[in-house]
Amino acid sequence: MKWRYQMKIRVIGAGAMGMLVASRLIRVSAEVELVTRTSEQAQLIREQGLLLTTGIGTSPSNNNERDTFKISPRVFSFEEATAYAITDIETSELPDIVLLMMKQTSITGELASAIQLQLRKPTSRLVCFQNGIGHIELLQRYIPQEQLLIAVTTEGALKHSPRHVEHTGRGMTWVGDDSNGIRTKNDKGLVKNFKNLLNNAGFTVNLSNNITSKVWNKLLINSVINPITSILQVRNGQLTDLPASYALMRSLFDEGVVLADKLGIELANDLWEQLLEVCRKTANNQSSMLQDVLSQRRTENEAITGGLLAKARETEVEMPTHNTMYLLLQSIEQQWETI
Repeated sequence: MKWRYQMKIRVIGAGAMGMLVASRLIRVSAEVELVTRTSEQAQLIREQGLLLTTGIGTSPSNNNERDTFKISPRVFSFEEATAYAITDIETSELPDIVLLMMKQTSITGELASAIQLQLRKPTSRLVCFQNGIGHIELLQRYIPQEQLLIAVTTEGALKHSPRHVEHTGRGMTWVGDDSNGIRTKNDKGLVKNFKNLLNNAGFTVNLSNNITSKVWNKLLINSVINPITSILQVRNGQLTDLPASYALMRSLFDEGVVLADKLGIELANDLWEQLLEVCRKTANNQSSMLQDVLSQRRTENEAITGGLLAKARETEVEMPTHNTMYLLLQSIEQQWETI
């Protein structure tokens, strides 16, 4: 089915979420370009295509069987996309929406400067899907604030290989900006069309007038689940089965709530219940941070726990449990440097 609101979408980052969103959009005939970090991944996808596996509970058709689809996207490496953007091309050929789906640890000034070149069309928007906090401030040094949107998602995805992603769990996605309200009529139209496009691709998307609250709700959930699962090397569901880890979860959660209250950030009234529900629904999942630890990759410790601790220092809030988790994860990462 061809979508009637045609817009050019560029997905930067071909990890699990990047491949998932790109492949689902392409399946509804959206005009999508996928940008990979490496030329090797780009070449592999060009030659063999993307594989999207949908499982029980993730198919829009409520199919009870796992299906795998082959998808052939237009794909570039990041270097190719940047080189193309700096050539003297018509701005009409640039994307309308750029989805930044790389981990926060990959966001640097150099990256932001390169993305800026891809946003030369004044009406284009960058939608940031990162966990943690702090990256928006960095991006704002290079990209006008009015071109930045924030997305928060609870969709589940698992990357099986550089060209194969599985949609492991249906969730919710919220889109808004950090001024707590989409600013202009044109913005509202563009974002509404983008929302409808994602809905048509099988995602449940809502526009939020308080995206900061959504960011912090997810941040506090991640700051509890990710560090503990990474250090104990257990799956999400095991956290609530162990009395000691359950108590540790509660301590981390309560410290986060105190900080949010000090900052005047509104949290969901049932956030603790939401956190426990995430553990139940993703009981067999390895958190993304645990996957990083097992693969000896740099984690999002700085973006998640480190981000909370930075805000705590600014407001003189004590967070001893978070500080301990931060140092433990930092120690794990430092061990890899000595191997």
